[in-house]
Amino acid sequence: MGAVQFRLRVDAAEGSPGVLDLYRWLTGDPDVACAAEVALVDEEGRDDTLGGLEVISIVVSNLTSLGNLLLAVATWRDARARGADTRVERDGVSLRVESTDPETIRRLLRELETPEGSQPPEDSPDNSDRPDNSDRPEDSDRPENPA
Repeated sequence: MGAVQFRLRVDAAEGSPGVLDLYRWLTGDPDVACAAEVALVDEEGRDDTLGGLEVISIVVSNLTSLGNLLLAVATWRDARARGADTRVERDGVSLRVESTDPETIRRLLRELETPEGSQPPEDSPDNSDRPDNSDRPEDSDRPENPA
């Protein structure tokens, strides 16, 4: 997968925990803190930001880290800001993070790992049925078949 950057947005009701609270939650989670780079960033092109801190930028290097991150976001939402619209974004794909259900987290991972127009990762099930799998023995190891 390589290092990939995501953005987290929180649209919370007045007086409800928002992006700064989520940022503190994530940086306090040892699983997230050691597996992802987390930073508060200015929202680009918006004049209505309070102090400019509207978005959390996250860089992860593997799917396990991303899965832990999504689980932490969903857990924060359940514990603190149930009504908040919490979204993760990558390359124009924006998805709500609403549940700690493992199947829901897996679905989000699938949708985020292959944004529209890109190829699926090499280890994805989509590529495992290709006839030219690289785990075949080399042709030189097989007896010649003069067919």
